[in-house]
Amino acid sequence: MKSWLLGIVLTSLAAGLARQLAPKGREQAMVRLAGGLLLALAILRPLADGSWEGLDLETGSLTLQEEELADTYRKNQQETLSAIIAEKTEAYIWDKANRLELVCTVSVTTSPGESGIPLPESVVIRGTYSGELARWLEEEVGIPAEKQIWLEEETWQKRKESES
Repeated sequence: MKSWLLGIVLTSLAAGLARQLAPKGREQAMVRLAGGLLLALAILRPLADGSWEGLDLETGSLTLQEEELADTYRKNQQETLSAIIAEKTEAYIWDKANRLELVCTVSVTTSPGESGIPLPESVVIRGTYSGELARWLEEEVGIPAEKQIWLEEETWQKRKESES
């Protein structure tokens, strides 16, 4: 427990220091995003360690109930990490849109990457289309143009009316 809390505190300090040292603008936003992700990983580290109290040291296996509980913890960890990554990515995109003087809302969906870590998969942007933001999303965030959904005001109103 002590090392876990120390890891959280040191990660927070390192992230804060890196943010202060980063130049203003895109670099600082990336440092904030990376720091937030590292802090989330530090907080969730006990779940990823797999050091469960119910481990039978003689046989090296878990009972069925404990294994189900471990699976539930892993699933919750994955969902939490996915939500954090989506939220941080949305904030990062919105910050860029704001600097481009675009008024919009952003919604990001994630999916597990090859390593199992959730990555931004697609984005829905409600607002006026911006070619510059679309290119930036592809180059910097890694969301290809075919996974970018732009709902301009007219399209949004039509979609909203068809759903009601």
